[in-house]
Amino acid sequence: MMKINKLFLLLLLFLSTAVMAQQPPKPNIEELHNKKWAYIVDKVQLTPTEAARVRPLFLEYEKNIWKIIEESKPLFRNFHDKKESRSEADYAEINERFVNSELHKAQLVKNYYSKLKKMLSAESIFKYFNAERSYRKDLIENWQGRQRGARRP
Repeated sequence: MMKINKLFLLLLLFLSTAVMAQQPPKPNIEELHNKKWAYIVDKVQLTPTEAARVRPLFLEYEKNIWKIIEESKPLFRNFHDKKESRSEADYAEINERFVNSELHKAQLVKNYYSKLKKMLSAESIFKYFNAERSYRKDLIENWQGRQRGARRP
């Protein structure tokens, strides 16, 4: 009986380890910033001097965007958890929070653009913003592809 319990525990441990090993590790925020930055530098073809000047601004902008997202997460998560008991006030609050966070992000983009104008040409800035959108699109497509692959039997 004792051998069966040990064997069962070992089998359970092995299976849980195997399942965990199949799931890709979640990258930390700094890894995401570094990958995005490398993508932008490559797509825009920033010179090393331009890249060195713009990178601190990029990191500041990214951290501010992440801060807005992180501040909104509890409210959105709580809203989704209350599916059956949502009131009109809940909907009003979530709508206000969403609009305010979008306005805050828009103001960040405007300030970011104003600072970039002092460092890059108009053409480089155009390519820069296109590269950011392209990176986000690629990231979403890759994530969705992994999600679909995980659901397949």
